[in-house]
Amino acid sequence: MTYFKTIICVLCFVMLSFPVLRMPANHVVPAASSALAATDSQDTAVQLPATIAVLPFSIHASEDFSHIQKGVEYMLHSRLSWPEKVRVVPRQKIRTVLNQVDTTDKNRLIKQVADQTDSDLILEGSITRLAGSFSIDAMVYDMKNKRYMTFFEQSADSGELISKVAQVAAGINKQVFDRSTITWEKMEQERRARINELKRKNPEYLMQNPQWQQQDDSPGWKIWKYLF
Repeated sequence: MTYFKTIICVLCFVMLSFPVLRMPANHVVPAASSALAATDSQDTAVQLPATIAVLPFSIHASEDFSHIQKGVEYMLHSRLSWPEKVRVVPRQKIRTVLNQVDTTDKNRLIKQVADQTDSDLILEGSITRLAGSFSIDAMVYDMKNKRYMTFFEQSADSGELISKVAQVAAGINKQVFDRSTITWEKMEQERRARINELKRKNPEYLMQNPQWQQQDDSPGWKIWKYLF
């Protein structure tokens, strides 16, 4: 019996010594698709000229912030419009189409708006009030490439809300359309200043993580598989 156990142990050791066989990447079975799949897409180019439809932002607050909703729409329309390169669908056209769509499903709604306005991109988002502060969430959908990009900002109060929306618009201009604006350049200067301050205060962290300061803050595209 002792001899038999010894043979078994030797065989197990030999088997564990062999390298694990790995299946080639092109043989991996893809996971089932979902409504919003978080898969990175490295191709960030959006072909210009392009048309973008800006949907009214949802407001999640107990107070009536309809004036803020209108201000956000005006801000995004004016900041995203780029003569001969980016056309923003008129607000009245968007409202007419939304009154005609026959679905409450977000994926189907976005598809119908894109079809009826002949838009390459759809921008939708929300503003949520939390304990006096505001969070701004926006998503840009690239209909042709079936992908989306997210943007987020926080406002300490309603007074700086519009300026934060302007920063969201600057991010969209840069990340989606590769367009630098004055607001974006200011944001970049502030970001570099914060990084330099962190380097000054935490040199030991910089030594331990030499790549941290080179990380790209771009939200990046994600694959969007809408179901209908």
